[in-house]
Amino acid sequence: MKYLPTVSRAKEEIEYLQDYVLLAETYHANTLEKQIIKLYAYTGSIQKVAAQLNEEREAQNLPLIEAAFVSHIIQSKPKDLLHKLLRTNYLQKTKHIRKTPAERGQYSY
Repeated sequence: MKYLPTVSRAKEEIEYLQDYVLLAETYHANTLEKQIIKLYAYTGSIQKVAAQLNEEREAQNLPLIEAAFVSHIIQSKPKDLLHKLLRTNYLQKTKHIRKTPAERGQYSY
């Protein structure tokens, strides 16, 4: 069962999420990088972002992009607030995958 926060904490979280939604909805995606950021805010998946962009790009006869490119854009230095929020969340979400073998307890001889 999910824990119940205090009422004040719940109000803070609601306000934070409302600000996030407003930021994502009013985000102007006029470049490829900004399109990637906006789509990632809506989907939360690098694979889905790449697939959706490739559908649009294929219809316009533009070169297709790879999921690694989308990942690189998200991990790059943030240029605005939405990118900063998404990058922080992405790095936290993928922290366990990005550890090196030595950090996981495996040693190379």
